[in-house]
Amino acid sequence: DDSINLRICRDIFLTKDDDDYACGWHVDDTGFWPSIASDPGVNAWIALDDMPYQWSRKKLPKHLATDDEQPPTNQTHTAVATFALSLGSHRAPWRQEAYEVTGSTHTLPPEGFLSAADMIKRRSGKGTCNIKTSAPHLYEKLEENKIVYDIKKGDVIFHDRWLFHRTVTVAEYEKQLMNDLGESLKLERSDKIFRRYSIRYSPGSARVPPGYGVEPSVLYNAANANRTLDEIVESDGPWYPEVWPRLKENDETDNIDGLVDLVHEKMPQAEIARDERKKEIRMA
Repeated sequence: DDSINLRICRDIFLTKDDDDYACGWHVDDTGFWPSIASDPGVNAWIALDDMPYQWSRKKLPKHLATDDEQPPTNQTHTAVATFALSLGSHRAPWRQEAYEVTGSTHTLPPEGFLSAADMIKRRSGKGTCNIKTSAPHLYEKLEENKIVYDIKKGDVIFHDRWLFHRTVTVAEYEKQLMNDLGESLKLERSDKIFRRYSIRYSPGSARVPPGYGVEPSVLYNAANANRTLDEIVESDGPWYPEVWPRLKENDETDNIDGLVDLVHEKMPQAEIARDERKKEIRMA
């Protein structure tokens, strides 16, 4: 179908150190995936550092698994911060309850929020990251299907927009090492920061949510609310770059000129407006 295209809906550079806090099982809300819930999307999670995980072999198919399921005892171990997914959670029969508990995009009013106060009053759930405390029974279901891959720098994990995921902290990794090795564990705490880059892809027909929010393209131009990514790019510049199909040669110059204007003029104005909007939300 020649009418279908793919755009970058959001990209983000992420880091994780040895801080014990991390966002629990969640799907990305509109701040990280700015399109309405009915729109599909695929996330490309790109590792910029090695994130070894010995236990991932337990989850492999039998023809790929090895007998060596325990970390070796004769070496010093350094825990890492890495990435966990709950397989099949995007199709689980209880997913709507999980959306309600976390205030997912699925639960937003169709017309959007009117103000910061309206957002605080009407958003459902107890926060994107807090399912472990707000719904322990759902947390356990997500943990049952948890998988963590043995990741090398440059590896890419593609997953559905609505697949629940979370960070595995250094402290959690150390606890698992301790459970397996006990007193024989030789542990070294590293000050390394583990880096990853996430690209969220959506079709050009995906629609930016209406109402009050922090989406830069809407903060720069309020008329962009409730428009599709294609419509915003057509009328207001390359806020959401097209990645497929490839650009025609005669489109490249216009696209580059638009990016220069976006980076140097529009985005700085949107960032100022976003900072003000975040202050409003904190004070609401």
